[in-house]
Amino acid sequence: MIDISKKKLPTPAISAMVYISYCAMSWFVMRGNLAMYGSRMDFPSWFTNDAWAFFLGGLFPFLLYGIFTTFVFKMLPLKTGGGDVKSIKYGLNYAVIAANLILFLLKFMYIALPLYAPVIDIIIDPVVTVGIVALYMWYAFYLDYVDRSVYHAVVTQVLGVFLAVYGLLALINTVLAVA
Repeated sequence: MIDISKKKLPTPAISAMVYISYCAMSWFVMRGNLAMYGSRMDFPSWFTNDAWAFFLGGLFPFLLYGIFTTFVFKMLPLKTGGGDVKSIKYGLNYAVIAANLILFLLKFMYIALPLYAPVIDIIIDPVVTVGIVALYMWYAFYLDYVDRSVYHAVVTQVLGVFLAVYGLLALINTVLAVA
């Protein structure tokens, strides 16, 4: 298997890629939000365009991802007794980028189904992201980033946080879609 953690990009470069992927993933939803709030609250026209929607859409998810990954990966070395936790975190960034790009491509269906956009967003975001992160964790298991005897702790921490965060976001989106 190819080990993606052998040649690492600098941290600012991978962070920028994660942010841009979150921007792409959230672009369609933020376009709708800016259009709605722009017409209701009389925002200036320079603020309610696609460029602002692109960069503002990725801001909150990127900050949330940064906070949770920092918290999870600060605690993992204590539970696993070492191992290559940095490689797992680095690869997780690639998994999130892949998930966000797939979601960006899937969200083009909003053009054909604009009224179902909130429901589709509630369903596909957690399913695709958690699915790709689970596939990455399986990949990391076979590359022995950490000892196999403590790998269950890594999977529990990482997937548990992703399930909790995306479950909470799905619940919030469900409430907001109904309201």
